[in-house]
Amino acid sequence: MLKIYTRKTCAECAATKLYLKTKGVTFEEVSLDQNPDLYTHFKNEGKKRTPIVESSVGDWLGFSPKKLNDYIRSEA
Repeated sequence: MLKIYTRKTCAECAATKLYLKTKGVTFEEVSLDQNPDLYTHFKNEGKKRTPIVESSVGDWLGFSPKKLNDYIRSEA
């Protein structure tokens, strides 16, 4: 399962979610706006860019169609 940590004002978060929805991929979304302690935890780890994506093919920051496609292929 794909897990995406997002913020409501994040354009790359919106792009990632839209990309996945158009591909018919289900994902779990966790709002960092509603979980400020988690957001602080990620920032302390150096993860200051959103979305933060966790997947079976690795984790990454930001909108990455290539990595999303790698994930989609791995789940097919």
